[in-house]
Amino acid sequence: MNPIKISELNDVDYLFIGCVREWVKAVFYAQNPMPILKYLLSNHKIPKTMIPIDDLMRSVVLSRVKKLDFRVSNCCFLGESEKEILSVMYNYQIKKDEVATNLIDKMVDKTHRNIAISCSKLICKDFTDVGLFFNDPVNYSNLQQNINNIINYDFKNNKYV
Repeated sequence: MNPIKISELNDVDYLFIGCVREWVKAVFYAQNPMPILKYLLSNHKIPKTMIPIDDLMRSVVLSRVKKLDFRVSNCCFLGESEKEILSVMYNYQIKKDEVATNLIDKMVDKTHRNIAISCSKLICKDFTDVGLFFNDPVNYSNLQQNINNIINYDFKNNKYV
């Protein structure tokens, strides 16, 4: 996937990625992530969703089927794991359960699979109930790399590329 900028996300995706990043930051610093999740979600009248988000993130982090790529809260690009979680949420919300379950199977091991699936469905239900809809991360991938100020230099052969 191409890099996706945080500034291009819709409000719902931005909220969810904010929750994910704050959860990772809190756990990294050995803090309780629940107060910040409650604060972020209460602005949208869904503070009860903090529990499924906590359980989903715990199941993803504990299973560690592959290398995780969560970014710090002020990073302007999405990590691969963040894109995958957004894809899971989008597919569950549009009732493509098979696609979402396949994505979860690639992220978590069998012992945490059912927890991840049920939490993802709960999150999508809570978001849908208040009118919040995820966007397909593939739609954000139309970002063109337009970089003109990079000089490519081959240090081994001492020449510009």
